Amino acid sequence: MGNTSGANGHNNGTRPSDEKLSALLHDYACRNLSLSERLQYLEEKEGYKIGKSTLKKLNAKFKVPTVNKPPPLPVAATLVTKHVFQDIAAQNGPSTIVQNIWQEDGVFIPRDTVRSIMRDVFPHGAEMRFPGKKIPRVRGRLRVGDGVFQEVHCDGHEKLNSKALRMGPVSIDIYGMHCHSAGKLLHYVVVPNARCSSTVGHIYLDFVEKYGMTCEKLTVDGGSETGEMYACHQALHDKYLPNVQTPSFVALKSTDNIVIEGSWNHWLRYKGKTLREAIEVGRNEGYFQPSNEMHVLLFNWIWPKVVQSALDEFVAYWNNHKTRNQHAANIPTGAAPNVIFDFPHNYGLSNCGVAVPTSDIAALRETILRTREECFQWVPVDFDTTAYNTYVQLNSPKLDHTTGWQVFVDMIDSLT
Repeated sequence: MGNTSGANGHNNGTRPSDEKLSALLHDYACRNLSLSERLQYLEEKEGYKIGKSTLKKLNAKFKVPTVNKPPPLPVAATLVTKHVFQDIAAQNGPSTIVQNIWQEDGVFIPRDTVRSIMRDVFPHGAEMRFPGKKIPRVRGRLRVGDGVFQEVHCDGHEKLNSKALRMGPVSIDIYGMHCHSAGKLLHYVVVPNARCSSTVGHIYLDFVEKYGMTCEKLTVDGGSETGEMYACHQALHDKYLPNVQTPSFVALKSTDNIVIEGSWNHWLRYKGKTLREAIEVGRNEGYFQPSNEMHVLLFNWIWPKVVQSALDEFVAYWNNHKTRNQHAANIPTGAAPNVIFDFPHNYGLSNCGVAVPTSDIAALRETILRTREECFQWVPVDFDTTAYNTYVQLNSPKLDHTTGWQVFVDMIDSLT
């Protein structure tokens, strides 16, 4: 009879195809998972149980990159230089640059090497980031949490709205949802107006649809924009969590909603400040004329895409980075938020979420005053079609904060 534990190579479950297995192993590497964490993902998520020796052989077979085999120094210097130049505000230190290179280029460079290159070539960056340059921030009490989806913090971010940019009517808001116990950024999205109650209601339902479940408790800043979110969450709470005694919805002062307020600080350092400076180039260099309707429409077609792409990069970076160990903390530390969220039982947590069928989500959407399409529409449908066709005619150039205004200028020439 075979050994059902799989320790001797028998009954190891179903081995994924080479194509799928290669993709999985490369993804685990780019997420900086330990070997033990990779084995757990393979076993619990893919039904394939193997040992470390087999995993190492598979990593070698599929040429999975490792920090122990870095690229030649000239290649490393080129990659580090590229990513530092993209960080216009010079907010990212070596650890963040290391992870950005993993995520975007699939190349592993030791942190010491990255730090040395940055010190030699960009000494001003370290000088700007040293602790004495930082503005003191509000300190929170130690967080206490019993499980993922027990409490989710929600907040809007308006550092790119019309008042901040001073570029006429154009405005790009962000709304985020952050898991308290796991530290995972659950759902971060750009929207035309984060103060619209219907928009926030649809964001909440998108979050429920994304995970197939809702949480026990929402914590928000006090404001009228959370009214329809509250109604939707309370309806699901009453139906699926009637015996939970803790409040389902709590409104705090913005400065007290520290969990998600802290994430905005990290976002600003990661790419938020750089994005704002990049967007303001259009005003400072005269590329963008706020009184020109075509300019406003094209801005709204290009720049929300750029910001959402950068936001997705930040979410991936944050959810896969390992937090520092904090021995006095009441929630897990020293592990990536994604790992804590996916395997809460490893850290003494439970999953407090409750499943919600799509039929309930659809029914709740019908109760929201404005449709989702209205709330998330940046430009009229006819302009969206025209702009997309123009973009394709230009061979679909890369869109990011370093190319956004060049694409804008090229498209304006074709549209006018």
